[in-house]
Amino acid sequence: MRAPWWLVAVAAAFLAFIVALLLSSLLRPEVATFRPTVPAERAPPTGLAGPDTVTLDARAGEGWIGLDLGRRRAGPVAEMAESWDLAAQRHRLAINGGEGFLGAAGVLASGESFQTLAEAPRDIGGASRVTPGADTVNATLRDWYSYSFLSHLLEPKPVTYVIRTAEGRYAKLRILGYYCPGAEPGCVTMEYVYQGDGSRRLRR
Repeated sequence: MRAPWWLVAVAAAFLAFIVALLLSSLLRPEVATFRPTVPAERAPPTGLAGPDTVTLDARAGEGWIGLDLGRRRAGPVAEMAESWDLAAQRHRLAINGGEGFLGAAGVLASGESFQTLAEAPRDIGGASRVTPGADTVNATLRDWYSYSFLSHLLEPKPVTYVIRTAEGRYAKLRILGYYCPGAEPGCVTMEYVYQGDGSRRLRR
């Protein structure tokens, strides 16, 4: 007795799914990896500075690691008071601006490339917020990555972010990677240019 056609189709689809999973585990793509590192701390520049590359160690599931873009200083947000602009906790990102935050930071996603973006817009929203469950979220930075269900890897989207810092200066930033050596998640790597003279100019 032959099986119904729909049962054969379901079995074939299931078999194809299993094969795809096996292939994805065997043919896991190479992923860019970075070691946690922050450039030497500096006095806030009075003009355009960068590009600088920073890798925050955000592997811990508790606490946020903050970055002061102007001073190139990083550390736990709980120890930095208001002197941080952007922070990471695993794959989550936030900026120091919004109700309940001590800074005046904002962020928007630009349609221009990192190289060509020359000036920050006048109006930058994108504040962070704390949910009723005490979870920090930022709608603009929430979707900085694409996720593959086959490889289970996060890949940064080719987006340039314009940031108004906690102190009201401007920067442009892009995310280069998320993995530490050994493809361990949590090494958030960013490249950015910082403008310290108060203007919105972001390219020489």
